[in-house]
Amino acid sequence: RLRRARRVVGRVFVIVGGGGMKDMVKRVMDGDKLTPVDVLYPPAMIETAMELTALKFTSQIPVSGEYILGSPLIDQENAAEYYFPDSPF
Repeated sequence: RLRRARRVVGRVFVIVGGGGMKDMVKRVMDGDKLTPVDVLYPPAMIETAMELTALKFTSQIPVSGEYILGSPLIDQENAAEYYFPDSPF
C-alpha cells in the first residue's frame, strides 16, 4: 500500500527500517528503487540493554536516559555481506 501511495502522490521519500530482514536486504542488493538502503539492528543493542538492566537491579547507578547506538547502513555495495538467504528473518 505504501509503495502505491508513494507513486500516486508523486512524493519522493525514503523509508528505512527493514532491520536487516533478508527480504529487504535482497531488495537493496537487487537495486530496488523503493528500497535503496536498509539498517541493521546490531547485537550491540541487545548487549547494551542487558547490561543496563543488570545495572539497574544490582547497583545504584541511574540507567535512565538516552542511548544512541550505531547501526550499519546497508547499501547496494555491502548488501551481500548482510544477506543470508536461509535466515528465518
